[in-house]
Amino acid sequence: MSGIEAVKVIVDAEKEAARIVEDAQNKATQIRKGIDSRIQEERQQALDSAKKEAATIVQHAEEEGKVEAANVTKESEKQVQELVTRASASKDAAVNKLVSIILEEK
Repeated sequence: MSGIEAVKVIVDAEKEAARIVEDAQNKATQIRKGIDSRIQEERQQALDSAKKEAATIVQHAEEEGKVEAANVTKESEKQVQELVTRASASKDAAVNKLVSIILEEK
């Protein structure tokens, strides 16, 4: 092989190497873009999932709160009724005693 042919082979090899490097860089850029897109999609899916879970937790807490409020209301009404009943009984006893005292004085 002559010197000119050797130079031509080297030049062709360098051109091929440059093309291979450029192709590799292009593929690497595409992969990076794909990874960025995939990361964004995964992040969005995680956020959506977290929002749904938070909404479910809030809804469950609201339902439990309503049940607890209903129970507290029912218990409060029961206690109020007991207090009214006791007050009424005490009032009746006080009125009867007062009438008895008044009748004894006459």
